Amino acid sequence: MKPSVSALFLFALLGSWSLHAQDKIASTYEGAETIASMTLAVDVSCILRTWRITGVMVCPSPAGGVTACVIVENAYPVGILEAVRRPMTSHLAEVSALTKSVEDVRLFGQTSSHTTSSADGTGLQFTEAHVYEFVPSLPAVAQMLPIVVPQGQLFSVSYFSELDGYFWRTGFAEMLLDPAATVQKAVLPSCSTMPRTTDCAWSWGSWFPRIGFTVHPSEVMTAHLEVLRGGRVGAKPVGRVVMAPYPYEPRTGHYIQMVRPARRACISIGWPVTRSIESGTLSREGAYLFIHFGIFRECKGCLPPTLVEPRIPSF
Repeated sequence: MKPSVSALFLFALLGSWSLHAQDKIASTYEGAETIASMTLAVDVSCILRTWRITGVMVCPSPAGGVTACVIVENAYPVGILEAVRRPMTSHLAEVSALTKSVEDVRLFGQTSSHTTSSADGTGLQFTEAHVYEFVPSLPAVAQMLPIVVPQGQLFSVSYFSELDGYFWRTGFAEMLLDPAATVQKAVLPSCSTMPRTTDCAWSWGSWFPRIGFTVHPSEVMTAHLEVLRGGRVGAKPVGRVVMAPYPYEPRTGHYIQMVRPARRACISIGWPVTRSIESGTLSREGAYLFIHFGIFRECKGCLPPTLVEPRIPSF
């Protein structure tokens, strides 16, 4: 049974009251990583094993004549995504000054709600989600292959769910702005029953509504889904409070890499074999840190890099 909006609202308030006393206790993950350490953490094999030639193309050359190019595609890191249960905290040292400056403008609630497993084996899981653009330079990888490197900033802040709290907790904006998706979610089978690339992160859960509440038996997989939803808010921010657009919409079949609480290799978004993903990765503080990889296609000299369409998850 799906929780009603009023139930979600109640859980948010209860969580706010019960965890308020923890606000002044420092979390062990705060400031534990930097942009430099995240660059070193990038799973380079994710780029190399997804690189492939998909075709050839001929186009007019600016200098006259024609240019022939090979169409290639590969995954490339484009974002840092994090899930935290304590609002306005971050794994990144560079973000601490920002959280202090905007802490007083949170739009709804003080902290997150998180219930234990219920009788049917699920739990109402909630996290705050933070999204940062992160397009590092990896010259050593570029020397190995003619890889696709999207244009982007090394680091910038895109989305803090605390500043979008009302809609991140209730989903009202989603229902008002996209009633067709609301109806579709109501009539279609669940993503776990019938995985899809369009409205589902395959079997992990629904992309809609883009909120921080998920009924799911696994906190680890919930964190994966909810940070990706945060990335989709940043990519399509109409009706939401976003600090800067996130140009790389997370899509089913693209890639995500856990960095904390355990450093792992990247996995395809929606990959259904979750036991290996969950094993040894449960955070005691409900805090998770990821690198998001988009899959890009480019014909060098003819076409700029483009983010490819969603696809069935692959190993």
